[in-house]
Amino acid sequence: MCSGLKLLALAAALSACKHGDIVMNASEPAVAAGIYASAMAPAVKERPRIRAAEQNILILTSGGADGAFGAGVLTAWSTSAKRPVFDIVAGVSTGALQATPAFLGSDWDGLLERVYTTTRTRDVFRSNGLKTLVGSGYYDPAPLHRLLTELVTEEMLDAVAAAHRQGRRLYVATTDMTAGKSVLWDMGAIAASGDGRKNSYIDVLIASAAVPGLVEPVRVVDRQRGTRSLHGDGGVKAPVPLEPFMLDPRKAVRTNVWVVANGHVSRDAASNSEARTTLALARRGVSQLLRQLLYSSVREAETRTLRAGAHFRLIALPDSTPEAADPFVFNPDEMRGLYDKGRELGSQIS
Repeated sequence: MCSGLKLLALAAALSACKHGDIVMNASEPAVAAGIYASAMAPAVKERPRIRAAEQNILILTSGGADGAFGAGVLTAWSTSAKRPVFDIVAGVSTGALQATPAFLGSDWDGLLERVYTTTRTRDVFRSNGLKTLVGSGYYDPAPLHRLLTELVTEEMLDAVAAAHRQGRRLYVATTDMTAGKSVLWDMGAIAASGDGRKNSYIDVLIASAAVPGLVEPVRVVDRQRGTRSLHGDGGVKAPVPLEPFMLDPRKAVRTNVWVVANGHVSRDAASNSEARTTLALARRGVSQLLRQLLYSSVREAETRTLRAGAHFRLIALPDSTPEAADPFVFNPDEMRGLYDKGRELGSQIS
């Protein structure tokens, strides 16, 4: 009994000093423009300034390691010279990690290829060990934080801010696990906010990819409202983060909604996973639940798009191509195959 108490005490001590427990002050300029855009801050829902008679919206879905497929689609789409400059880009989970280079254009395709063909699990997550007993996730995203600190440069943030000032919009979705609602963050506003922008930008990306129960969530402190909340994977509530305010109702403007699904959009598709251990079964269960939500959300987004008089295009992993055996395991060999399949389909987009 005594040894058990000592073990719990040690776990509590480790949890108290865990790395990457980030507090964001939502009342400060760095995040105030983005928080609760989908539910609590109508002023943030400013429609992008239309620069032509056509508007292009890109939605990047959740999918974990299957994000290699979407990365391949985007890079091949650039090579074909048919990829438009998107007026709006919205991403969630792995799609959130893809969203910035997709928003900035083909000059950033090398970053997509690097991340989705060379990244290993140890570059993204590490086990929480004993902290799991008293913590809020099996994995600590500290490696992902280090990776994003390297990848999210001042040059990148300046480019996002410049595009934001031109009227284009970049959004990332998280789930407020405390209140049980989806939150859409205006990443361009964060990039243009000045001091603290890099930390806030990275924190939102990490939160969007933090699968509940498996990865530690990100804490958000809103001093203005006097609230604290935990933010995790945006795919829990919004696997396809297409909001009504993004669709321009003016008939004179042709609106194209492009959804790149990082995985299958099907109830019956090729699958391959042994999932013999408790953790593997848990991860498999979570991934299948999110996959079902993705299927339903894509169909809902399609209906919403067509009702608005816009054009809907879906690019998804073919049913005949197996998804990653475990979307939470990043295997470069497996991801390279998904990336190549994405390039095959991306080169055919017209």
